[in-house]
Amino acid sequence: MAVFLFLFLLAATIFIYVYLIPTEPLTWIPSLVIVAIIYWLAIGTIYFLVDKYSVRLRSLIVQVVGAELQQLRAANRRAESLQSMASVMRGTLSFEKVVEEALNVCSLAIEEMGVPAHALVGAVFLYDGDELVPVATRRFTQADVARSLRGEQGIVGEALQGAEPLTTDNPKQDPELRTFMAFQNCLTAACIPLRAGFQIFGAIVIGSTMAVKFDKEHFELFNAVADQAVIALQNAQLYQRLEEEKQRIIQADEDARKELARDLHDGPTQSIAAIAMRINYIRSLLSRDPEQALVELEKVEELAKQTSKEIRGMLFTLRPLVLETQGLSAAVETLINRMKEADDLNVRLVGGQNGDLLDEHAQSVVFSIVEEALGNARKYSQANLIEVRFWQEDNLFVSVVRDDGLGFDTQSVNKDYSTRGSLGMVNMRERAERVDGSLRLESTPGHGTSVTLVIPLDKHGRRQRT
Repeated sequence: MAVFLFLFLLAATIFIYVYLIPTEPLTWIPSLVIVAIIYWLAIGTIYFLVDKYSVRLRSLIVQVVGAELQQLRAANRRAESLQSMASVMRGTLSFEKVVEEALNVCSLAIEEMGVPAHALVGAVFLYDGDELVPVATRRFTQADVARSLRGEQGIVGEALQGAEPLTTDNPKQDPELRTFMAFQNCLTAACIPLRAGFQIFGAIVIGSTMAVKFDKEHFELFNAVADQAVIALQNAQLYQRLEEEKQRIIQADEDARKELARDLHDGPTQSIAAIAMRINYIRSLLSRDPEQALVELEKVEELAKQTSKEIRGMLFTLRPLVLETQGLSAAVETLINRMKEADDLNVRLVGGQNGDLLDEHAQSVVFSIVEEALGNARKYSQANLIEVRFWQEDNLFVSVVRDDGLGFDTQSVNKDYSTRGSLGMVNMRERAERVDGSLRLESTPGHGTSVTLVIPLDKHGRRQRT
């Protein structure tokens, strides 16, 4: 009140000094009185209103400030959770930990809306073939963990097709979510797709037994979590593939060593032992039957030549030196000549000069695949003719190994070719992928078999090497 009085006296003094003193008092005193009355009425009204509504005003201010503080705390918790998630992703290459952390962050966003933790259920679903399987769950039963989704209907199907987060207020009627016991008591559910470009990895599905409404900030958080999770998933999957490839290479090396040891034991080792025995026998013949000793020496010489040939064949299989010195065509010709000598097979190479279109690495891959395909044809086809053909088609190198043998049912083979080691399809396809190539197997019972390899020359052509 003292402040209002001081301001009134100050304003009145200035008004009188500037405007009213030069005039007659009788002319300005009534005006001053009227102004004073109006001023004090206004002051009184304001004071009355402030006194009457001060409690409500303070309550409103407290509510506004409290809401702002709550939003700031929520934003801070989200930032901390995202930072924690990023830290986990930097510190691990396990996709299980990645998806578990993503599920935790999404759940935290719902808990901030006043939903208790025990009212939340959820799971991270990742594709395993054509189905979505739960890899991280919250309050799922054992039966739920064993179930999977097709991701073709309901909120999950729509979210995956639109590549955007979606919500539903009736998850227990959702055609796919209702199969899970965890979602049957939920009043709200959200689905966040995990995608990178056009590639879909899976989805995060969060449900609440309390009805909640999601706003723009929640969807932005969900998208941020999904983006970070997908990056970490890609890194984790890449690491796992590298580990699997490492183990596969180690196993292949071990298998090659075992096969070489077996071949050496069954072949050259036995032959050398036989040579030693014959030499010992010849030593006993030298004094009593020199002519027979000469005959035995000729047999030893022939056996030694055969043993040397077997060893050279093994060395060629391990490291075809001719491939490095003379190229793909010469290496395949050498391989064909060995097959002709060993098995009297009718094998020919057509267009061998086109092998020079490829760089050294691609030539090595092509040779390995051709060798595997020829080995399969030699073992199983009973063919009258086996043909290897190289040619260029547009900007592609094409290699075909074709025989006119028995053939087989490719569908039955492709169903479980990983267990049919005799065909070696797994190794050939993996080798083709290393040079960005594609491999196609075609066969019909009674009409032979063909193995076609296509390699892009813009990536593995000799001229493109740097």
